[in-house]
Amino acid sequence: MAVHEIDWCTLELPEEWAFSQEEDDVVVIEDEDGVSCIEIFPPVIVEDGEVTDADLAEFTEELRDAGLRGKRVRVGSWQGELYEHDDEEHHWREWFLRQGSCFVQVACHCQLEHSGMDDAAVDEILATLEPRAD
Repeated sequence: MAVHEIDWCTLELPEEWAFSQEEDDVVVIEDEDGVSCIEIFPPVIVEDGEVTDADLAEFTEELRDAGLRGKRVRVGSWQGELYEHDDEEHHWREWFLRQGSCFVQVACHCQLEHSGMDDAAVDEILATLEPRAD
């Protein structure tokens, strides 16, 4: 695994995964066979204090209003909620994570027929996501 530095965090990627683009401050990571795509959205930093459960509820309101239920997760040093759902073409896994004053949303999608194929690899990658100290 190679360590990659992004504007606000570091992340380790296996050789078969690579940054494909960085557009509108969204980091896009794809596996070499093009099955799965991870998108890491720019963080939200709470100026006064820490990100709370109420903040997470606000960030996930649209998904909950659509009838989805998240499950509590720990991802490396982050905690938050994971939502899984399908649309017409893709299977989605969306994490809403917090650590101290930092909130980040991560989405991973693949074609429906590939659902679950890269879940372990994606989980391993996300477990290495750490905010940069500087």
